[in-house]
Amino acid sequence: MTTDFSVVGKSLPRSDARIKAVGSARYCDDIIRPGMLYGKLLRSPVAHAKILNIDVSKARALPGVKSVITGNDTLKIRFGNWRLVPESQDELPLALDKVRFIGDEVAAVAAIDKDIAEEALSLIEVEYEELPGAFSVDESLAEGAPVIHEANADNISLQRKIDYGNLDQAFADSDLILDNEFTVHATNHAYMEPCSCVAEYDHDGRLTIWTSTQTPYFVQCLLAQTLGMRENDIRVIKPFVGGGFGGKMELRKWEFAAAFMARETGRPVKFTLTRQEELATGRRRHPMKIRSKIGFKKDGTIQGKEFTAYLDGGAYNSMGPTAAFLCGNFGGMLYRHPNYRYNGYHVYTNKPPAGAMRGFGAPQALFVAETQMHMAAEKLGIDPLDIRLKNATVPGDEIPGV
Repeated sequence: MTTDFSVVGKSLPRSDARIKAVGSARYCDDIIRPGMLYGKLLRSPVAHAKILNIDVSKARALPGVKSVITGNDTLKIRFGNWRLVPESQDELPLALDKVRFIGDEVAAVAAIDKDIAEEALSLIEVEYEELPGAFSVDESLAEGAPVIHEANADNISLQRKIDYGNLDQAFADSDLILDNEFTVHATNHAYMEPCSCVAEYDHDGRLTIWTSTQTPYFVQCLLAQTLGMRENDIRVIKPFVGGGFGGKMELRKWEFAAAFMARETGRPVKFTLTRQEELATGRRRHPMKIRSKIGFKKDGTIQGKEFTAYLDGGAYNSMGPTAAFLCGNFGGMLYRHPNYRYNGYHVYTNKPPAGAMRGFGAPQALFVAETQMHMAAEKLGIDPLDIRLKNATVPGDEIPGV
C-alpha cells in the first residue's frame, strides 16, 4: 500500500485561518443592509401562564418603530425539526394563548435602531393568568401535574423502546447485579457568537436570510412552512459561524420574526441576541434522570442491562425526540449487551427547551455506563481496564436497537 499521500499525514494550513486571525471574517452581526431595521423579542417573565390580552398600541405609536407583531399576526402554523412526525411539531412562531417557560417569545419589534426597539418592548402590555408550573421530570410526571401541552396530558412528548434478548433470564444468570439511579445536569453551549440573522426580500418577493446556523436547509424548509412560501423562494446564506455545537440546528423564533417583518415593512431586518438571552433561553444539553440495572458474571462478562431515561426536554420538543432515540442506542453501544431493554421518555417541563449538543443523548448514557463498569470492577475485584476490554464491542457485534 502506498504511503505517498498528498493530504493524509501532512500539516495543511486552514483556508480560513488568516481572515479570522486578522478580524476580516464576516459574521452575521457584521452584515449591514441599506435601510436595515433592528429587531427585538419580548419574552415571557413567567414560566407558565395563559395569555389573556396583548396591547401593542403604545409600541406601534412610538416614533421609529416600523413593525410590531404577536402570534395573532402569523399564520399560526406549528413547526419542529421532525417534519415527518406532525404531532412532534409543537412550537409556534410566537406564543398565542399560552407561555411555557421564562423567556418564551411573545412579541417582536422592528425599529430604526436598537434603543428604540428596546423602548418599544417596554410599552407592550401583556395580561397573564399565571398557572402552576412543573420544573423537573418528577414534578411533570406526578399525579395531578400541570399539563404543559394539552395534546400530551401526561407531559410525555415521546417514548422510545428497545427490547433485545431475554433480560429476565440474563438477570437470573447474573452473579452481580447493580441497580443505580443517576442525575445529569443541563449544560449551555456558550458559543462565542450569539445567534444573529438578517432577512431581506427582493423585488420579486424572494427572501434572502443570512443567519448564524448549522443547518441552512432546516431554516429554509421551516421558514417556508411557517411563512406560507415555496422553498424555492427562500435563500439561506450561512456566513462564518462563531460556534454552534448543536445549538444552532433549528429554525428559531427570531429568524421567523426577521423574515416576517422584512416582508411586512419592505426593509431588511436584523436580530442579534444578547448573551443574557443566550444563557437564559438558549437550547442546552438535556438534564436526565436515569436508572440503570446491569448484570455481570463473576468474570466480569455483561449478561444484560435495563436502562430507563427520563429526558427533561423543557417546554418544547426541539431536538429532544432525537436525543431520546440516541440515548437508548448509546446505552447499549459501547459494550456488548446480549440482552438489553431501553425505555426513554421525553418529558415536558416549564424550563427552556433542551436540544442538540455535541453527541446529544450520548454523554449522559456513557457517563452511566462507565460509572457502572467501574463499580462492577471494584465489587468483582477485576482491573477496571480488563473488565472494559472483556466487554468492548468489536466489528461484527450486533448493537441492540440499531
